[in-house]
Amino acid sequence: MYIENRGQHTSLNAFYKLVTLFDISVDEFFCPDKLGGESERRKRIDRMLNDMDEKELIIIEGTAEGIRKARETEGA
Repeated sequence: MYIENRGQHTSLNAFYKLVTLFDISVDEFFCPDKLGGESERRKRIDRMLNDMDEKELIIIEGTAEGIRKARETEGA
């Protein structure tokens, strides 16, 4: 794929190919206001979650639920 474009804007097709090739979220380009509050850690975790299969996500969900329940019992 040739992306040199002599100072012109990249076409949407080339943009799509690049973000697909490098597995980049386009939210930060199209909706920067929505992502303004997310920390770098949250973004890294989100990328890791995207690479997990259903079984791994079940483990993560159970862990998060356990943390939430433990937090509730501390305050009670």
